[in-house]
Amino acid sequence: MSRWLSVGLSVLMVANAAVAAAPGRTDGPEGSEYGAGGYWRYRTGGQVFVEGYFGAASVSSKADDDAGEDFDQTDLLSGFYLGYMVEDWLSFQVGYGHIHDQNSGLLSAGMRSMYRMDPFNYFVSLSAILFSDDNDTRFGLSPGAGAEMMLSDRLTVGLSYKYDIVLADQRTNINRFSAHIRLGLGRH
Repeated sequence: MSRWLSVGLSVLMVANAAVAAAPGRTDGPEGSEYGAGGYWRYRTGGQVFVEGYFGAASVSSKADDDAGEDFDQTDLLSGFYLGYMVEDWLSFQVGYGHIHDQNSGLLSAGMRSMYRMDPFNYFVSLSAILFSDDNDTRFGLSPGAGAEMMLSDRLTVGLSYKYDIVLADQRTNINRFSAHIRLGLGRH
């Protein structure tokens, strides 16, 4: 697993270096920034991004009645997001995560709202999730928060926390702590 993670990170870094835009001149009054130049950290158009993450997930389930069993376990977590950043502050994303030793999967779709203070970004997110394990597939909500650092106009690394609330007869909560790397593709 660590070999594939190393290979994936290497490919992302090489791809980022290959698509880096050369600086150019700008035409027009200050602030208009027509042309290839301008402020590289400010985006007014959309951008597709892919984000990989790795971390830990703590799953706890508590039965509503006395007949059920309680469950609490922490395992490794990995996954990815594919998203579209509409503006600097708003993006929509879909993703998949896998909790390894529990054979559980998380499908998600949601949004992320960012606050930028170059070179750092702070964000909050809200997603709808489908939590799938050996027993069943259940719906849930996943609020989250995190911080990241921009390494270039397309490459960002950061840390995030998500608290998944799985809605079912049995109360299931998942605490996800992860490190991520995001690569912007396409338009800048």
